Amino acid sequence: MEKEKISYTQFIILIIMFILGTANLITPSLIVSQAKQDAWLSILFGIGIALLLAWLYSTLAERYKNMTIIEYSQRILGKWLGWSLSFLYCLYFLILTAGLLHIVGDFITTHVLTETPFIAIQITFIMIIIFAVRLGLETFARTFEMLFPYVILFFIVLMLCLIPQIKLENVLPVLEHGVNPVLRGTIRLLGVPYLDVVIFLMIAPNVNHPKKVRKSLVIAILIGGIILLLVTLLSILVLGSGLTSVFYYPTYDLAQRIDIGHFIKRIEIFSGGIIFLTAFAKITISFYALVVSLAQTFSLKNYQFLTLPIGMITVSLSLIMFPNIVFFNLFMMKPWTPFMLIFGLLFPLILLTVDLIKGIFLKNTKPRGR
Repeated sequence: MEKEKISYTQFIILIIMFILGTANLITPSLIVSQAKQDAWLSILFGIGIALLLAWLYSTLAERYKNMTIIEYSQRILGKWLGWSLSFLYCLYFLILTAGLLHIVGDFITTHVLTETPFIAIQITFIMIIIFAVRLGLETFARTFEMLFPYVILFFIVLMLCLIPQIKLENVLPVLEHGVNPVLRGTIRLLGVPYLDVVIFLMIAPNVNHPKKVRKSLVIAILIGGIILLLVTLLSILVLGSGLTSVFYYPTYDLAQRIDIGHFIKRIEIFSGGIIFLTAFAKITISFYALVVSLAQTFSLKNYQFLTLPIGMITVSLSLIMFPNIVFFNLFMMKPWTPFMLIFGLLFPLILLTVDLIKGIFLKNTKPRGR
């Protein structure tokens, strides 16, 4: 397949929007449910570990500048073992996209369009994503680059408007229950969203400055982590750890509480719009990785014709795997993080280790010249 090219800046924005896609939705409540008022410490630890993941991913990307993780898996592990790993990544991208699609459908039907059937939201949303992916990586990367300033502006306005409602005592006492809850929150944060960033090994070959992939990952993880830290901290300071842990979408509930002079209030629809944009970005990136990985795994020349049938399969899987939000939350609380540790850490680590060993072996066995 012909490689589309995106700029270094667009790559950073894609990663940030991908991270914010869950920061706006479920991440704060997942972390606070474990670490309580110390969730901000979990995020600080998580950012540090995420930078190590950035090193792992960028090292693989730099060793194979023009290949995705699907392509160099078969080169490193051999035809059959590499193909099997590639197929497993296709399944991972499918489950990730289906889960994200379910979150968006649940949010819209419970907070925005409450009378609209869930399946109608799912189908409408996937059709928009199919349209975006068929237009190509360059097109939707430019679109998100254009929308990114508005997303950042919303976060700034949200934080400024909620300053009067901040209660500093909500973050006290620090480490009330020790370090263990903080570590559990960090593990939860790695599962959503930092281990998900492995998906950008499908996009890294498309960056027009391959040497800047590592710098892009570091910058994006830091910026996305800071925004996630501020959103989570604001949720605790305004709502308290108890309410934050039980609210499915704390960012939306924060916007509902804005009331400046009894004149500026009830602006949560703007929050809903930003949640929609960031979730749209994350699902588009995930769906793009899904169809491209399938095309590369099965040696197809084009991925566009896969978008419609795979889109319908994604909707069906979203309804079958997650019949309601309770099932989804149980999935996120228990099996998702171990699942992500396999795809986001173990498999890339195996690929890098085998590649380094092969490189050392080939270097030692290379015939010497006269």
